[in-house]
Amino acid sequence: MSLLRALLPTFLLASVFLSVVTWLERGTRPNLPAITRIEARPAELPADLGQWHDEEPLAWKPFELPLKVCRIRCTTPYTAWRYRFQYQHGDLADPALYFPFIDANIALYLNGSLIEMKGRVADPPSVYRYDGRLIRLPVELLRQGDNEVAWLLTIERRGTGSVMSFYLGNYAELEAPLRNMSWLTDDLVQGSFWLQLAALLFALVMILRGSRERVLLWFAAVSPFWLTIALWHLVPDWIVSTALRFAALYVSLFGIITFSLLFVVSILESPPRWLTRSAITYFVLGTLLSLGASFWPDLDGYWRIALPHYAVKWSAMLILPYVVFRLYGYLDRQRDSLMAQWTLAAALLPAICGVHDAVRGTLGPMAFALYPISGIGISIAFCLELGRRVLANQARMARYSEELAATVQAREEELAENYAKLKVADREHALALERQRIMQDMHDGVAGQLTALVYLANDANVGRTQIIEAVRAGLVDMRLVLDSLSQQGGDLAVALGAFRGRIEPLLRANGIQLIWGVDRHLDLQGFSPEVMLGVLRILQEALSNAVKHANARCIELHAVRSDDRFVFSVVDNGQGFVPSNGAANHYGVSGMTARAHKLGANLSVESAIGSGTRVQLEIALPPGLA
Repeated sequence: MSLLRALLPTFLLASVFLSVVTWLERGTRPNLPAITRIEARPAELPADLGQWHDEEPLAWKPFELPLKVCRIRCTTPYTAWRYRFQYQHGDLADPALYFPFIDANIALYLNGSLIEMKGRVADPPSVYRYDGRLIRLPVELLRQGDNEVAWLLTIERRGTGSVMSFYLGNYAELEAPLRNMSWLTDDLVQGSFWLQLAALLFALVMILRGSRERVLLWFAAVSPFWLTIALWHLVPDWIVSTALRFAALYVSLFGIITFSLLFVVSILESPPRWLTRSAITYFVLGTLLSLGASFWPDLDGYWRIALPHYAVKWSAMLILPYVVFRLYGYLDRQRDSLMAQWTLAAALLPAICGVHDAVRGTLGPMAFALYPISGIGISIAFCLELGRRVLANQARMARYSEELAATVQAREEELAENYAKLKVADREHALALERQRIMQDMHDGVAGQLTALVYLANDANVGRTQIIEAVRAGLVDMRLVLDSLSQQGGDLAVALGAFRGRIEPLLRANGIQLIWGVDRHLDLQGFSPEVMLGVLRILQEALSNAVKHANARCIELHAVRSDDRFVFSVVDNGQGFVPSNGAANHYGVSGMTARAHKLGANLSVESAIGSGTRVQLEIALPPGLA
């Protein structure tokens, strides 16, 4: 059932195409009785083409139209035809004869007088287009009662040609059928020609831009032959030589069969080498046959056309089933693709037109043929196949994009996870290094202080108060180290809070007021333990100096943010000193400056006699806050 559904576009396109052609063909027939009974005989070219004299009245024979010229005689270049009718004045206001199709040059006579000549009748005859003819009958030449219309026919190649049924009526009512015939034999062919030419130019542009797809190459090979067929129909005398013109016709037909086959196969896959070689061999043999039949000097005129004609006809009937089989394989692979179904339908259009022409040509003369316009099917199939491939590529690219996006996302998640692990490892490594440095600092600081205490305790000259003071200083330093190590988030504000709890009782015992100027909303996170310990030790040193040497009654500790830096300051209202003299060393300024330099910070000390002291530390923001 799915395959039948996939074949539906083929049946639909064939039905619509043949229905339109049938509708246009019906429009070529006026609402008048067709004239089918005529008389004809072989003839000779009269000495005076302007007048018709019946020199062989007994040679006329009755015939039924449509009729091929060879039924009268194949060996003579001229045949004479006549139709006799009754006419009374007033029967037709504007009498005319409408010939839907006569593929020959014609000289038309009314009651013996020449009224129309289409094409060159005198030897050698010209090439005349195969279209309808609408010819007015001069009223002044019509007689009451019996009238006779006679015409002399000749064709470029002896043994060919045919005459269809014709009509007698008013000129106005015969114009519409002539326009419809023009649609079939001229306008549709022109439209097909230009559409095929546009498709060919597009294919050539893609080839010049570097595309080497087989579909493009074989379409570019077959298109010129289709264009030649259409041009042969539109402008039959574009090649002057008769022999060369017919050779071009049949070479083009062989080329159409050859390269259409390769084009259809290339839609599926690259044509097998044996098929390509066989097709090219067929084309070469067909070309040699067409040229030989056209230019062989002793060959009869009938066989000049019959040989390549029957070779094309029978070889096409043999190749067509294979083409249909290959198209079926294409559809079977792409049965779920609507674009593929319409590609199949379009590719089968030339075969449908070929069968139509073969059947009608076998039954009798044809008023028109579909093969000049059937090439549009190959062009449509080419465009649909390109469109299908573009859509398939877009779907494939979309799928690849989704897969790539999923892969990238997975990689990003993996990288993020690895980065987080590395960040944790780096932080742990940094913390380990910092703890190692601090432990070393404890060894050098606290351990050193404990060693000093041992010596003080063994010294009989040292009093108890000094020993207690040294122990208290060692404890404070050790607690500073522990406070800095305990802050896993690097929050200096928490360490400062602990620092306040350590020093405030000491200041109160010495009668000193502490003004705490650290905003509890100030973000002081992101500091390493080493930096926190350094800041705390500088602040401790500044406070210790103020307690020991300044005789201050009030000490202020402030912390503020200024642009991309934190500013810590310790201000006392003590006796002050002159920083430029040796008193600075007494206050440990050099030690605090060295610590600040190690932290990458700036330390400044402002003091004067009687004006107190201000110690200010400026340190850059951690990377997370900068």
